[in-house]
Amino acid sequence: MRTNFLSAVPFLIVSSLSFDAPAVAQERAPETAAAAEAAAEPAAPREVAVLRPKGVYADLPEMGFSPLDLLGGGAQPKPFFELLQEIDGLADAEQQDVLLDLSAGASFNPAQLRELERAITRVRGGGKRVTCYVENATSGSYQLAALCDKVLMADMGSLDLVSPSLQVMHLRDALDLLGIQVEVTRVGDFKGAVEPFMLPSMSEHLREHYEAMLASMNGDVVRRIADGRRLSESKVRELQARRLFSAEDALLAGLVDRLVPWAGAERALEAARGGEDLAFVDVGPKKKKQRRDLMAILGSMFRSGGDEEIEDPQIVVMHLSGQIVDGYGAVPGSMVSGPAAKQLDELAANDLVKGVVVRVNSPGGSATASEAIRQALARLAAKKPVVYSMGELAASGGYWITAIGEPIVAEVGTITGSIGVFGMALKPGPLMRRIGVRQEIVRLDDGPLLDAIDRPWSDAQKEQVQGLVDRIYDRFLGIVAESRGKTREEVDAIAGGRVWSGQQAVELGLVDRIGGVDDAVAMVRARAEVGDDVEVRHVPEPKSFADALFESMFEARISASADGAALRALLAECGHLGELVALVREALTGDGATRVYALMPPGLRVR
Repeated sequence: MRTNFLSAVPFLIVSSLSFDAPAVAQERAPETAAAAEAAAEPAAPREVAVLRPKGVYADLPEMGFSPLDLLGGGAQPKPFFELLQEIDGLADAEQQDVLLDLSAGASFNPAQLRELERAITRVRGGGKRVTCYVENATSGSYQLAALCDKVLMADMGSLDLVSPSLQVMHLRDALDLLGIQVEVTRVGDFKGAVEPFMLPSMSEHLREHYEAMLASMNGDVVRRIADGRRLSESKVRELQARRLFSAEDALLAGLVDRLVPWAGAERALEAARGGEDLAFVDVGPKKKKQRRDLMAILGSMFRSGGDEEIEDPQIVVMHLSGQIVDGYGAVPGSMVSGPAAKQLDELAANDLVKGVVVRVNSPGGSATASEAIRQALARLAAKKPVVYSMGELAASGGYWITAIGEPIVAEVGTITGSIGVFGMALKPGPLMRRIGVRQEIVRLDDGPLLDAIDRPWSDAQKEQVQGLVDRIYDRFLGIVAESRGKTREEVDAIAGGRVWSGQQAVELGLVDRIGGVDDAVAMVRARAEVGDDVEVRHVPEPKSFADALFESMFEARISASADGAALRALLAECGHLGELVALVREALTGDGATRVYALMPPGLRVR
């Protein structure tokens, strides 16, 4: 139940009374009258810039279209770098006060939080006073709050200060129940991408490896809160272990500065300022006007994203996001080799592009697609300065595409590495036999049996696939060793599928330094010898795509089996494990062929 603000805080209600002043003087000197009139004018209210981030933010917020989104009111991700630019603009704004309203709920990944930390620090460094208002705060939103001068919390609010964790869902028992065998070849005991398909629970050595990575990433979280709230790091760790705080507990622990009525950010700041006359000015990315005619909508859905024209000298931030796949047509949420290489070659050929920051957000994917994109990036770097900026994920194939010998910056919370490959094919033979389906293969020799979905690999076939995987892994080691100035043996010692935080990657020599997009842009400017007058442009621009047809085809495919409902339920439960679902979908809707992946462990996200 929410308490009505006005009834709960009657002392804030001020009645305006007017009195008729007696006519003391009938005539005044003109200058005296003007002075009196000026003195009688009320002081102008103090302006406060208000920023209200809301929802999920993505570096490249593209998303497939589904009719279910319209029915369920699903919100699409918002462009993160537009928000970042708006915060940077506050440093030069006329208003000296900034109110950061986090009550609507905003979600940022660890790499984005580091970018936001630098931006808010620049705003405060510009002499602005930043106040944050929170109601029910998460660990992520509280990390932003801790960066502000003051933190106001609604008196019925709460704080969930949970430490980072990983969730990996294992499917081995479920696949056994469904009657689906899995054939796997891999290199390295730390290539955890295949463990969910092979083991009913996580291996102990992989668990210990993940725990070390989490400790590295949490160190940045603890530092951010400790510095902002002037607490010791050991105290912050104690508070993380406690996790849940009521508003009163958060105040006692020094996590917030003041409790205010649950009545919104503006009233909260007015209460904290003792009724000071304030005028609030909303700032933030404005919605762009879009054409609503049918052809424009359809065109925006299916456009490849590479048609933005560059008309002036610019530094380009090229976003390479999503799972890496082979192909020649754009796929929503994926980094497709053909379109990506084409866009990179266009940037290389454009003389107005003075340098490129390659922003990578990818868990990897197809090894062959990763190599095609890497070659295109090498062609680009041969013509103009290139610097990599790693976002939330740049692992496995996402690291592969950075191996061209150019500078790499990453955030502490970046997940990277996962240098390893595996081959996998799902074999639903037992399921087929259970529902009375039989596959006949007419062949001239045993070669076609490698792709048969109704039987496991023979020893000879497994040896063939393992040889292919070994050769691709050897190439992975080679390109990383060459690009990072290491020997194959040195790379192999930190490879084998091991994943690292950005800080660990710097210490291991896989990344050059900790930093964000702004640092990468500064490095490109210096190498290109261009000044601040050359603008920065992010490409491709966010677009929506229509993938409803693929979704319906996939649903129809799995519905054709007697266990389709069970499999749909299983995939729904795994919905947040994007890489895992992508692998299962490809196996069920594809041709059953064996593929080699440079892909990080499914669903490996820090929460």
